[in-house]
Amino acid sequence: MPTSATHVYRRSIRFADTDAAGVAHFSRLLVIIEEAVHDFFQSRGVPILDAATAWPIVSLHADYSAECRFQEEIMISLRIDKIGTSSLGFSFAAAKADGTACFGGTATLCHIDPALHAPAPIPAKTRHALGAGPV
Repeated sequence: MPTSATHVYRRSIRFADTDAAGVAHFSRLLVIIEEAVHDFFQSRGVPILDAATAWPIVSLHADYSAECRFQEEIMISLRIDKIGTSSLGFSFAAAKADGTACFGGTATLCHIDPALHAPAPIPAKTRHALGAGPV
């Protein structure tokens, strides 16, 4: 189902994100993507984990185009591209304060029932909160 839901998350590169040269390690940039997703969900009142819901990332692709250094602020733009029956596909793009693109990609989250450890349909209320139209 198409959606126009977007979200922007800003964050500085912290010392713990960097390697010995002061450059953010690619794996830490992926952690920041997950932070951005959690921030998006929180802004929409959607739980990322509770007794009835969990949203693990099941697929992720990223391309890196410029280094991110210690204390630089980056802006992550998320866009939901698809809301399926039990999955959510989104794209992301990160840029520095000066507009330089640093990395971007796509990811898929699966909505699961934690008690069953299995995919579960996304509830209508959640679909609406994520921008999929009226309940």
